Amino acid sequence: MSIYAADSGIAVTDVRVSNFRSLGNIEVELGDLTVLIGANNAGKTSFLDALFAAIVVGRKTLTSDDIRLAKGEAMAPKDRVVTVDVRIYPIGADGRKSGSLPEGSFWTALWGGAIVLDANLDEFIAFRTTLTWSVAKADYVVDRKPLSEWRDFADWLATPVSEKSITVAQLEPIALHYIDAKRDLDDDLRRQGSFWRRMTDDLGLPAEDIEELEAALSSINQQIVDKSEILKHLKDNLSDLQGVVSADSAGIDITPVARKLRDLSKGVDVSFSTSGAQSFPLARHGMGTRSLASLLVFRAFAAWRNLKAKEGGDKIHSVLALEEPEAHLHPQAQRSLFSHIKAIAGQRVVSTHSPYFAGQAQLADLRLFIKNGGETSSTRLNLAELSNPDDLRKLQETVIESRGDLLFSRAVVFFEGQTEEQAFPIWAQAYWGVSIHELGFTFVRVNGTAYFPFVWLAKSLQIPWFIAADGEPQPLAKLEDALKKAKCNASAKCDNLVVLPNGQNFESHLIVHGYLPEIELALNELHGVENALDRHIESENGKSYGPNKGVRDYAGEDGRKRAAKDAMGLAKTKLAKPLARIISELEDEKRRFPPGIRRLFDIIAKHQGLPQLASDNTKEDEEL
Repeated sequence: MSIYAADSGIAVTDVRVSNFRSLGNIEVELGDLTVLIGANNAGKTSFLDALFAAIVVGRKTLTSDDIRLAKGEAMAPKDRVVTVDVRIYPIGADGRKSGSLPEGSFWTALWGGAIVLDANLDEFIAFRTTLTWSVAKADYVVDRKPLSEWRDFADWLATPVSEKSITVAQLEPIALHYIDAKRDLDDDLRRQGSFWRRMTDDLGLPAEDIEELEAALSSINQQIVDKSEILKHLKDNLSDLQGVVSADSAGIDITPVARKLRDLSKGVDVSFSTSGAQSFPLARHGMGTRSLASLLVFRAFAAWRNLKAKEGGDKIHSVLALEEPEAHLHPQAQRSLFSHIKAIAGQRVVSTHSPYFAGQAQLADLRLFIKNGGETSSTRLNLAELSNPDDLRKLQETVIESRGDLLFSRAVVFFEGQTEEQAFPIWAQAYWGVSIHELGFTFVRVNGTAYFPFVWLAKSLQIPWFIAADGEPQPLAKLEDALKKAKCNASAKCDNLVVLPNGQNFESHLIVHGYLPEIELALNELHGVENALDRHIESENGKSYGPNKGVRDYAGEDGRKRAAKDAMGLAKTKLAKPLARIISELEDEKRRFPPGIRRLFDIIAKHQGLPQLASDNTKEDEEL
């Protein structure tokens, strides 16, 4: 159950959207902080725009351009309706949903008859925003009306609505503020309606202080003009306006400094300096600094507005819709930014492409947006499936905080160790002709056989996942345990998984399938000699593997293969890249991909709709 800030006494808990851009039919549960993740154009910004259009009043925020177009449509039919439903629950002092709004409270008085009961007889408020075509007005119109219930998602569009519309007064205290990725404090300083101008247009000074300060400003203006030959020269020449424009003109004034306090905010500038450096106006700083400054001004605005509401005996529930807060910031700054956003009063709904930012969010805060066939869906983690607290810890620390990039992947490939992590991307580029990054794939080593948290996360968030696993008995048994725990089929029944046959691992798989010459070339390249494997045999033959592990026997042809496997093991991570490169560049196309790796890429290509190499139906392929 989500925990919310209790200050306002309410929280926006659920949002449903239909026929809005790529959002055909979607439901998103909101927490105190909700982090929207997913690839570009997955629908995150559309969701923020829909939420903004539903809650913000006072101007038309929906147009015909927002209506979803089905595949092949040039124009939406007039009977297609954009629908956004919002549900609000009362929140108790413990931050959890409470059964009812306090009798006589601000929200009770404000919403009155719009308060309804859910199946548990708990009070809530819900309203629907629609964009429909009006024949009478020959235009699209926006309407907001209370809902009389909150139906299951499968039937939500049929929910009955009240005849009475939501008023501006009812929505204004639920203040949603949308800050897009183009934020810039230098622009905010001069733009009417920005958070900076809304705070500084009225400086909150007593009338007598204003009169005194404005007299001082007039005196300063006069002194500047009197002492400046340039300004006096300009004033004398501009005085000719009197003879041209109006004979009764009162004359010309030049005011280098604003005379009225209300005009000061229009000329205010903010300067910033790093340690030991000269101070410069924000206009001369980079976009990262200006973007962050704009966000911090909003934080000040939200805190100030809440303070003034409390002083006036009112309530305000602020909701911040924030697009890509990490824009223009380096990774360390992105990590630091998270705590600043957490400190902003009210609810926060944040879209991000930053693994550094998303990696600091709690698992319950994540919402993954995925677009398939032009339709967006949203998923969240069902943490109730993780009954073991240690699984939650491993998932947060091992996956989210260290490999948050997989949250943004088109598909993820898991394998055991560093060797595969170094080599597989090289083979992937040889297979598809582009890098895994261009494909949107993430290749992740799970550090041994710790597959469970990675598989569970990818499966839960509907991120396509694949595994390339060694066939050695012990690692394979642990893989089967992880699959069972994640409620997946056994490896033999998984069509997204390749297990090397006959107990093979990466090294022995290459040797079994005749890549000894290429292994020797890679060893030579790594060690900078012509006969690296012979030197290894000469140096290590007959030596012990360790206590009770036998001795190295490199005699005969099979002994040379054993020596190659040992030499590969000693140079495991260093050898992976040159070996993969040498094999992937072979003239014989059939040998460029060892069977297990070829099989993995064939499976990925089929699942992801990517080009697949023509099969040669070799015996090695059939073996897998």
